[in-house]
Amino acid sequence: MKTLTITAGASRHKQIQARDDEMVKLYNETLLLMVRHGVDAPRSEAVKFVVANGSPRYHVSYKCAYENVRKRLSKGKMPIAFSPQECMWNEMALRVKQLTACGISIAAAVDFVLRHCRATRYFIDPVSLNARIGPARRRRAQALMQPYQKSTNNTNH
Repeated sequence: MKTLTITAGASRHKQIQARDDEMVKLYNETLLLMVRHGVDAPRSEAVKFVVANGSPRYHVSYKCAYENVRKRLSKGKMPIAFSPQECMWNEMALRVKQLTACGISIAAAVDFVLRHCRATRYFIDPVSLNARIGPARRRRAQALMQPYQKSTNNTNH
């Protein structure tokens, strides 16, 4: 069985960045669609759509997933989920439970779910998504402007 080897700090940052990039890409595409079709309040509607309809992965480390899923499965029932993160752990635990019912170990099931299963949605609230869109939008704008900034700097010399 292969296991994921993940270093805590840098890898977690990469996971968050990958998730944010996925969300921002879907947000930009959704926003364009809504603007083209004259939707009232297209930004807030695009955020609502992304939160409810994305096709994300579980952007968590194996260690963190294993610990949270194992805790939920050992209790025998899923706790009531109040936060988006609790919903994610419950969803993942249900998928792992389905695999362990076939005789697969929790460790192998967690590894399989992380590698091959898609989350049903982005487990983030609209306020947090809005907070993440701003920095990602600035990074994208800077990347798009870089070729123009270089050509402007070259013509001034």
